[in-house]
Amino acid sequence: MKTRLFSLFIAAALLVALAAPSLATAAFSFRIRAEIPFEFMVGSKRLPKGEYLIEQTGDNGAVTIRHAKKGKSVIFTVVRGKMTDKPKSKLVFHRYGEQYFLARIWDGSSDTVLKLDKSGAEKKAAKLAKKEENPDEVPVNDK
Repeated sequence: MKTRLFSLFIAAALLVALAAPSLATAAFSFRIRAEIPFEFMVGSKRLPKGEYLIEQTGDNGAVTIRHAKKGKSVIFTVVRGKMTDKPKSKLVFHRYGEQYFLARIWDGSSDTVLKLDKSGAEKKAAKLAKKEENPDEVPVNDK
C-alpha cells in the first residue's frame, strides 16, 4: 500500500514538473508596432518620432519599446489594469504643451491595459504646465 501511494505521489510530482514549462509559455505577452509622429518621453528617456516595436513577454511587468530603424530601446515597468471596453491596439500619451509622455498601452488582444507610473520628468512638466493632462491617443497597428 505504501509503495502504491509513493508511486502515485511521484507520478503527480512528475506531472506538475512537466506542466510547469507550458504554464510559463502561457504568460501574458504581446508585440505591437506603432508609428509615433512626435518626440516623446518614457520615464526620463526622450525618444525621437518614428516607428517603434513595443513588446512584453511574461508577467513580470517589464515592457521594451524599441525604435524600429535606430535600435534605441527603453525597458520600463507597467501595472496591469482592466479596460472598460476592448479597443484595437493603441497607445495613450499625456501631453503638456509640446511634451508627450507615454501613459498607457492597449495590446488589442486581451482585456488588459498597461499603465506607466508618472515619472519625475512628467510630474515636473505637469506642474510647469499648471493644467490638467490632455491625453492624446495614438493608434497603433498590430504586426
